[in-house]
Amino acid sequence: MRYRKLAGITIILVLLVIGAVVFGYYRGLFGHNCILVKSNFDLLPDWEKDTHKEALETLAKSCRAISRLDPNQPFGRSISQSGTVESWQKICSAIGDLKTHNDLSAKRFFEFWFEPYHVYDNFSNQGLFTGYYLPKLLCKLKRSKRYSEPIYAIPSDLVKVNLGLFDKKLSGRTVVGQVKDKQVRPYPNRAAIMRGVIRKKAKVLAWCDDMIDVAFAHIQGSAIVRLSKKKQFLINYDSSNGRPYTAIGKVLIKTQGLVPHAVSMQTIRSWLSEHPKKMNYILNQNESYVFFRVLKNNAPFGSEQVPLTPGRSLAVDRRYIPLGVPVWLDTVIPRQKSQILVPFRHLLIAQDTGGAIKGIIRGDVYWGSGSRAAFIAGQMKSLGSCWILLPKRS
Repeated sequence: MRYRKLAGITIILVLLVIGAVVFGYYRGLFGHNCILVKSNFDLLPDWEKDTHKEALETLAKSCRAISRLDPNQPFGRSISQSGTVESWQKICSAIGDLKTHNDLSAKRFFEFWFEPYHVYDNFSNQGLFTGYYLPKLLCKLKRSKRYSEPIYAIPSDLVKVNLGLFDKKLSGRTVVGQVKDKQVRPYPNRAAIMRGVIRKKAKVLAWCDDMIDVAFAHIQGSAIVRLSKKKQFLINYDSSNGRPYTAIGKVLIKTQGLVPHAVSMQTIRSWLSEHPKKMNYILNQNESYVFFRVLKNNAPFGSEQVPLTPGRSLAVDRRYIPLGVPVWLDTVIPRQKSQILVPFRHLLIAQDTGGAIKGIIRGDVYWGSGSRAAFIAGQMKSLGSCWILLPKRS
């Protein structure tokens, strides 16, 4: 009898071990598994309350980029339901044919041409949504003791290698570096650039007065460069040194004991200002460095190369969500000058990407410029769900 009990316990232990191994295997296999569940517009929270005209106008901007694509190509390689580029170009053409432009006609347009899909990461429909904005920099065109922080254009020795040209399996992947001894090597990191290693290789677009402001401009990807009360221009992301992006907030949590839930753009700025001797060391933990270009227009461009719209443009991980796709977002945002959270349920368009925007249910809302935009972008760290709108399948 005792031996039967031991045998039974042994079998159970073996099954538990096998189960643990199998579970671990499948958990690793489906670590990032994008699942789309077909839905309908009635299930989108507050769908009826949105100002759909704004979303349609933002989509029309994406159509400028969509019109340049090969109509025979799939629109999103990661999502089979997204159809071909041609199907999206037909939708864009239909926008131009609209005779009336109001919230009702825009709402009906989306409902006629699209069907919503609830986005899941494995079995979860919750993800992180943050915000970014357009900062202002105080700068001059000539360097001085006060204005000594450079805004660099792309250096002359920076090269980009499209790996897809060498191996189709690497299509869409690019390496950034410089050529040394007839080999492509990693481009210098932020610390080396701050020491001046590219000084003779990159044009300085402007000299600014605050290192923290410039560092945040790198994170945001664009900024207003103010030279005087009447003269200013817009700079936008043009390239980077190809180094991995590291969030300064995580560095401060890990090395300086900041409390995770209290970390925001505002608290990071305060800490850096209060610890000037440690500022360079902390900022250099992020090896990434951004190079800019001057824009002639009044709005910054996203990765889709169309002007961004405050409250309507969304940065996504394009490995999962194609640029140009409408995204219904259900999350919360901080009310200005308070920690009270209010619902944010609107239709946005995926028009940008970002070094910190990684994951299936992950987004970064563009808020524009000004104090309200800076506050919301700095404080927003919200859980939420999203639905993507894809062309109806015939």
